[in-house]
Formats: sequence, structure tokens, C-alpha cells
Amino acid sequence: MYMRRLVEEGLAKISRLSEITNKIGDGAGYVLWFKDVIDLAVRSVPQAALPWAGVCLGLQILQNSAQATKSNLAGIAHVISRMDWYCALTEHLLNENNVAAGKDFQAVLRQLEKGIVELYKAFLQYQMKSVCSYYRNQGYVFLRGMMNLDSWDGDLKRVTDAEAIVQNDIAQFFQEQTRTFLGKLASRAKGMEAQLGNIHQTLQEFISLQKDTRREDIESACRRDLRVVDPQHDMERIEKSKDDLLDDAYKWIVRTPEYAAFTNWDNSGSDRLSHRLLWIKGHAGTGKTMLMIGLIRQLSHQPVALSPALSFFFCQGIDAALNNATAVLRSLIWLLLLQQPYLMSHLLQKYKESGTNLFRDQNAFIAISEAFRNMLKDPQLSPVYLAVDALDECVQGRSDLINLISTSLTLSKNVKWLISSRPEVDVLADLKDLGTDSSDTSGTFVELDTQRLAAHVNTYINHKLTILKRRQGYNDSVLAEVACEVRQRAENTFLWVALAFKVLETVHGRYAIKRIREMPPGLSELYDHMMTRIEEGQVIEPQDCKTVLVVTSLAFRPLSISELSLLTDLPFDVAETAIEMCGSFLIITNGTVNLIHQSAKDYLEKNYESRLQPAGTAQGHAEIIRRSIDAMSSILRQNLYNLDYGFQPENMTPFDPDPLAPIRYSCVFWADHLCSLNSDNSWFQGELTDDGKVIGFLKEYFLRWLESLSHLKEVSNGLLSIRKILYVAQKSTLAFFTS
Repeated sequence: MYMRRLVEEGLAKISRLSEITNKIGDGAGYVLWFKDVIDLAVRSVPQAALPWAGVCLGLQILQNSAQATKSNLAGIAHVISRMDWYCALTEHLLNENNVAAGKDFQAVLRQLEKGIVELYKAFLQYQMKSVCSYYRNQGYVFLRGMMNLDSWDGDLKRVTDAEAIVQNDIAQFFQEQTRTFLGKLASRAKGMEAQLGNIHQTLQEFISLQKDTRREDIESACRRDLRVVDPQHDMERIEKSKDDLLDDAYKWIVRTPEYAAFTNWDNSGSDRLSHRLLWIKGHAGTGKTMLMIGLIRQLSHQPVALSPALSFFFCQGIDAALNNATAVLRSLIWLLLLQQPYLMSHLLQKYKESGTNLFRDQNAFIAISEAFRNMLKDPQLSPVYLAVDALDECVQGRSDLINLISTSLTLSKNVKWLISSRPEVDVLADLKDLGTDSSDTSGTFVELDTQRLAAHVNTYINHKLTILKRRQGYNDSVLAEVACEVRQRAENTFLWVALAFKVLETVHGRYAIKRIREMPPGLSELYDHMMTRIEEGQVIEPQDCKTVLVVTSLAFRPLSISELSLLTDLPFDVAETAIEMCGSFLIITNGTVNLIHQSAKDYLEKNYESRLQPAGTAQGHAEIIRRSIDAMSSILRQNLYNLDYGFQPENMTPFDPDPLAPIRYSCVFWADHLCSLNSDNSWFQGELTDDGKVIGFLKEYFLRWLESLSHLKEVSNGLLSIRKILYVAQKSTLAFFTS
């Protein structure tokens, strides 16, 4: 700042002289501008040439002084303006806060700093020389200018040269700085790219995980809705309701050529036969189900490396949920998916579109069959045995199921079927009618005739005798006589033997022979005998026993004792006693009352009017409906479980006692009993009038009934029941107007 003030004061001091000098210079310049013209003029006058040369020299000297003054003024103006610029720039460039670290960068910075110092020297020298010139005697300065001693242009060139060096260094500095910053930016960009890549990968993995989780959730929901019953648990329950499975009672079939051909998976054209269907046929009571249980255990216990998958189902005509083709197929697929989950894709899309209705509506079998056929065509399908017990008890859609079996044998070589049924269902004939290759089925059935069963029934009789020996009065002679009588009357029927020994378990050995001889051979005759004994009973009224048999034979599923007590309008203890009195027809397993065998149900249906209710099944259905509606009207109320608003069902703990327990069956199946009546039945028509019991119940308790169904997770069945009622009501109205 001090130097700047000196310069400004010096310029002010010489400003007047500078103007004069510049005017003199301008005048000399004008004259010299005409020098060439005058030179031509004085060439012709020799006397004037010498004086003109002197004048020209003087004018040039005067112009030098003026030119020196102009150069200085122009130079000092340039130096002052650039000095301010470089001071500000240097403050920015050399500020440590603005300088990045790095050895290469510091080297450039030192070079730049050195150039700036040299530039400052040139600036200061020019300014100091100018200040000295300003404060000298101006005559002396004028003379120096005339002689061109100060060389202001040269000094200014040194300044501009130093400035050019600094500018070059600054350019290099900025280039290096830019390169450094770009390198760091690129490095950061790579780091960010890596981080973004990691984030992208993490997001992809998260999305994939979410998709997998979502898919697993959908697959779990699909399997849950597909499930009818766990066939493994069903097999255990059936086995518990019967006697222990004896090895000799089923292992004989393993040694047959039919079984060997069935279990041979070698399709290479070897001499060993290979068949893809094994049909076990036999009359009622010949032990088909126990034989199937044994074979299923045999097939499932093969070495893992050699064992094909196994999916099975037990048809049960006494349970509406287990006596139809849809239930069979759903259970077979359910077990198959547990063992070969990759087949789920063939079912999943349909499930996403339809949800649980895929397995429950009237087209369920058609939709599931399509998915099943696609599974069989899947090249990843591993060999699998598909076993169905008691095909004759599949009362709904059996022909569709046999058709599907026939189709499956043409779709895949990795499928084999194990089937049991009574002879009335001629599986082989049905398959031949459908065009199934005879090489897959011919000769692949085992008929349980009396000759094959004789030894195995004798083994079973001996097993029962060892148990009976523990009871009072059964010495060796009594047991020998009992064995003889049973063998003569059993006709090699396992069920007859089981029923006979069930009676003997309640009899002292002294009276055993008498009781056995009272039992006629043949199952139907034996059931007749047992019914007669019920009618002669004295413990409770025989009609109470018959009422229990009516309800159990008409029910669409096995009942709990509390449900049976309600539907028969009998006290709980009386209902229990009636079940015991009907022990030849009924059995209690895990608190559930079941008919002892399908043949018992067949007998009761065939002899319903002659032995149970002369008025026929319509009266039985009507009584079940009436008692169900009365019980539901008495028990159902709003918010039966006193749940808070917004309560989630999955958080609910079971109530004990459960107020819905006695009416569970009634809530779900009362409409099915209504639809079982003929539309021209007078009771049916009366109950569907405005004053009837059915319409009255729906008017007053409809919402409470739906609430109970929601607790029972049976809302879909409730809606289906409403559709059934509407259908039969419309049918009844149409029949009335037509008549």
C-alpha cells in the first residue's frame, strides 16, 4: 500500500510535465510523419540537407523523451493493476486451507510460489525505478529520456515475461490440482460405485429374499388350504380303532409275483415283469385296509437310495369329508408336494388366482386334476407310488378318479398305483374301457379269496386267543373249543373274527361257547344277530340305542359324544351307555364315535326301515334338523366368546369348556340334512314357509350363525349351505307350481 501511495504521489507530481513532454513528442511525431516528403524536397537543395538532418535528429531525440514518458506511464498502470490482481490471486492460491495434500501437488505449488516471488520482484523494481524517476529533477529525467537511458519498454517486458512464467505455473498448478481433484473424484466415484453396487446387490438380495419369503408364504398357505387330513395321522387313527397289525397278516403279499412285478421299476426290457398298478380286491371284512397299512409301511421303509416317494389316502364312506374324489386327489397331491416341493409351481398360479376356492368349489376336481396332470408330465418328477384304500367308499366322483388314474398311466412312467376295493368296483375293467394299456394292468391284482386268507385268518385267531386267555374262565379246553367254533363260522373273514372276540371279551369263559354258537356265519347275518340283541337289551331302552344308530348312520362325519348326545336328545351318560350297547356297530376313538366298519354302515342303510325307523331316513334327517336348530337357537348369541373389538382369531386361546363344542356339527351340517330331504316331503315344505322353523331361525339367528361359523373357520361351508337351501327351495317351489 505504501509503494502504491508513492507511485500515485509521484504520478501527480509529474503529471504537468508529462503532458508537456507528450505534446512535444506529438509535435515532433507529426513533423517526422512528413519526413519522407521533406527528404524528397531537400535532395534537390544540397545546402538544406545538412540542416534538415540535424532537425530530424533533434526531433527524434525529443520524440524519444516523450516515448519514454508514455512507456513509463503505460507500464506503471499495467504493473499497478496486475499487482492488485496477483496479490488477491496469491492469497487464494497459497492459502493452506485451499491447498490439497500430496507430494506431487506440493512440488507444483513450490514452483508456483517461486515464480510469484520473481514476479513480485519485477513489479517492485519497476515501481521503485518509476518512483525514483518521479522524484528526480525532471530536466534530468527529460534528458535521460532523450538519450533512451531508462529503457522502460525493456523493464516492462521483464515484468510481462515474469508474469507469463507465473501464468504458465498457475496453469500447471490448476492442471495438477484439477488432475488431483479428478483423481480423487474418480476414486470416490469408484468407492461410491462399489458402495452402490453393494447396495444394489443388497437390494437385489433383499428383493429376492422378499420374493422367496412371499413365495414360501404363498406355498405354505396353498399347502394349508390344500390339506384335507394328514393321511399319516389318519392311518394311525384307523390302526388304533382296529387290532394290532400282525406281520403275518400282510407280509404274505410281499412274496407274491404280483407284488414283485409292481415294485420292479426296471423298464430296460429285462426278463422281470414290471407293472404299474396293483389292485387288491376283497369282500367286506377281509382285511383290505390293514393289508394296505402294512404295504404302505413296507414301501415307505425301503432304503432311501432305492425308495420312490409314497403318497396315500384312506377313503372312508362314513365321513363326507373323506368319501369323495376331490378329497382323495387333494390328499395325494398334498403328500406329493411335501416330498417333491418343486412340483408346487404347477398348482401355485391357479391358487394365486382363486385362493382357497380352488379346492372347495364345484369345479375343484377339474381344476386340481389339471394341475396333477401337469405334475406328472414334469421331467423332474421322481418315481412315486400313489395308494388309495377302499376305492369303493369313494361315493362322489369315483368314475372321475378312475378316469384320472387311467390318464396318469399314459402321462408318466414314474407313477404306480396301489388300490384296494370290494369286487363291485372292477378297477381293471374300468381301466380297460378307458383304453389303458393292458401291459400296465393285466395280471396285477391280488384277490383276497378264502384260500389265500385261510392261514392268515388262523394267525389272527391265534393272536386273539392269546389275549382272551388272560380273562376269567378261559382255560385251554375252552380256548380250543372257541377256536374251533370261530374257524368254522368266520368264513375266513377278519371282521367276523374281530366282532366275535369283541363279544367274548365281555363274557365269562363258562358261557363263551354258547355265545359263539348263537352267532351266525356271514357278516350280514352277524349284524342281524347283534341288532336283535340290542332290541332285547334291558340296560337302557332299545329305542335309545336305535336313535344313536340312526344319527351315526345319517351323520356326514364322525361325531363327538357331546354332539351325539345333543343330536339324539339323550343325556350324556345315557348316550355313552348306548354306544357301549351298540359295540358291534360303533367304536369310540379319541372321544369320537365311529362306525366300526363300512359294512356296518351298509347294513344299517340297507335295513334302516326294518330295524331302525319304519318312517325312513326322512324322519331321521328331520329330527336332526329340528334338534340342531333348537340347540343353536338356545346357545348362539352375539359375541359368544366376549371378544374385544379388533381381536385377531389367531391370538385366541381355546375355551374350556367350549360353548360351541356340542353344536359344532349342527352349525356346519344342519343345512346338508335339510337338503337330504325330498323336496316333496311335507315337513320340508312346511319348514320353508314364513312360519316354519328353518325360515324363523334364519330370520332371527342368521348373523349369530355366521359368527359361529367364523369361529369354526367354516364360513365358506356356511355360504355353500345357503346356496344349497336356495336351490332346494327353488326346486320345491317349481315342483309345487308345476303340479
